[in-house]
Amino acid sequence: MWRIGPGGVKPALLAGLGLLTGCMSPGPAAVRHPDYRPANIRRPAVVLQVSGEFASREPTAISDPFEAGLIDALNGQGVLPLDVAVSTSRTLDRDQALARARSLRADALLLVEMRLERKDVVYCRETRRPFAARSTVLAVTLEVLRVADGTRLLLEPPDADHPLTDIEAECGREPSVRRVSLEELAGAGISRALTLLMRR
Repeated sequence: MWRIGPGGVKPALLAGLGLLTGCMSPGPAAVRHPDYRPANIRRPAVVLQVSGEFASREPTAISDPFEAGLIDALNGQGVLPLDVAVSTSRTLDRDQALARARSLRADALLLVEMRLERKDVVYCRETRRPFAARSTVLAVTLEVLRVADGTRLLLEPPDADHPLTDIEAECGREPSVRRVSLEELAGAGISRALTLLMRR
């Protein structure tokens, strides 16, 4: 547990880091096709892409909790994947993934990207004592493709306004932060992806 001193971090420093007001370039816009129906997704093919900065840990050690958690979460919603392919590459061959989904006769192709990045993040931004901390940020992207023709039925890009990080901040009179585990961070990312997938 860390505690932040009474002076916090000076706004000028936060602005210098490009974190006080945010300077991220806009990502792709969300897409929701009129034909998208969460209830129609029951036997999909799934590609889970876990990429980014793994520090000293092996990529498979990073991706394992994401894979196990995603399968459990989908099963809990009555969605039983025919296949779950896991990739730690930054690129994805959509044509190959679609061909695989068609061979399995899947009813949809789910592309779930979990991208990890180390960066400085400002916490308690709306208080009088915001502070910056080096954090692992998890960006979640969800895409659903129709298997028959590859039509994009759903695209949910990362939510830049509500980032998922490995720090849990308490912004009361005595601000403190807790470093959460990879499993907790993976669980938060999976929960967000499932919420987006099942939203009507």
